[in-house]
Amino acid sequence: MPEPDRPAGPPGSRLTGIDVARSFALFGMMATHILTGPDEDRGAMGAAHEIAGGRAAALFAVLAGVGLALASGGDRPTPEKVARTRRTTLIRALALLAIGLTLGMVQTPVAIILCYYGVLFLAAIPVLAWRVRWLALLAAGCAIGTPLLSYWLRGEVGLDEAPGSNLDWTSLTDPVAAVRHLLLTGYYPVLTWTTYLFAGIAVGRVALRRPRVALSVAGIGAVLASVAWVVSELAVRAAGGFPALVNTGLLSRYSSDGRTPNSGFFGTSPVDDPWWLLVRVAHSGSITDLVHTVGTSMLVIGLTLAAVQALSRRGEPRPVVRVPLHMLAAAGSMTLTLYCLHVLAVGANSNQNIAPWPYLALNIVGAIIIALLWGAPRRRGPIEEAIASAASGATGYR
Repeated sequence: MPEPDRPAGPPGSRLTGIDVARSFALFGMMATHILTGPDEDRGAMGAAHEIAGGRAAALFAVLAGVGLALASGGDRPTPEKVARTRRTTLIRALALLAIGLTLGMVQTPVAIILCYYGVLFLAAIPVLAWRVRWLALLAAGCAIGTPLLSYWLRGEVGLDEAPGSNLDWTSLTDPVAAVRHLLLTGYYPVLTWTTYLFAGIAVGRVALRRPRVALSVAGIGAVLASVAWVVSELAVRAAGGFPALVNTGLLSRYSSDGRTPNSGFFGTSPVDDPWWLLVRVAHSGSITDLVHTVGTSMLVIGLTLAAVQALSRRGEPRPVVRVPLHMLAAAGSMTLTLYCLHVLAVGANSNQNIAPWPYLALNIVGAIIIALLWGAPRRRGPIEEAIASAASGATGYR
């Protein structure tokens, strides 16, 4: 979500396609937060959740990895850039934890992601110097291994619990519970979400400015998403269908009708049947969920980069698309600030005094206007700038 640093390339240059992809992730998360109520599983609301549910948050996490890779040199990392990014990432991780704990004090229905992001950034520090091949293998290993480990740990130790409320500063009075929440049982458990981060760093290590590379990223993503979908469908049939998986004891948490699972879970899948590890449900942390959402994230990133490249000439967008691309890139360049404002806005409208669809439009349009008035993408968002200043002050890097 936060932009770790300026992307690799000429001074001041940016990958507009990455900023546009960030805006899509932001708007997708806004949709899943706001479009709630009795029609959540039906009609246009249901379609919005089907498209963005789980995928928007995963795209955020993958883009966080891409941003770290770009900050440390992109496809041409150097020991100096990697060392600098490691030091500044430590400060940014602590800042994200502090912001997340502070937002947790606010009454809001949003499952706040920032504390998890802070821990994820810490997990990125040791692997920033790795090559693409090893990063890809690490991401693949996490996609398969971490759901298995989570399933075993939660089953053996009796941690099959709901994620509960957002962490805040008072949560630190019970550090064991807070760590357990962040790593295993929370809405975005770091153990399984390392898959997204490592995949994103791998993507950021390839030459994203080249159209063929961008299309290759999109193609690989499409294959991963499709294979995971097919495997999940076959697994459900092999398990005897959803009624065999969603038993009576799980109805209140995982299903509303006893025949199909809810459109999204709460970060983890049940531990009563190992078939759940192959069932693709949003925010379930299953193997197929992780592979599918890594795939859809790569698809969006690759297509967005390729589209911006196709609509540009000599690095500058063509006049006909310059304004809409600038609007999207502006919002995408300061997503941390806009996300925090969105969390507060959803809390203020928790009683739905404004109907969901108009309020979603207000959040999206408002985010774009705020970004443009602030001067993005040429200018960092206020929270992004504060964190960058703290990181440079603490490490001596500018």
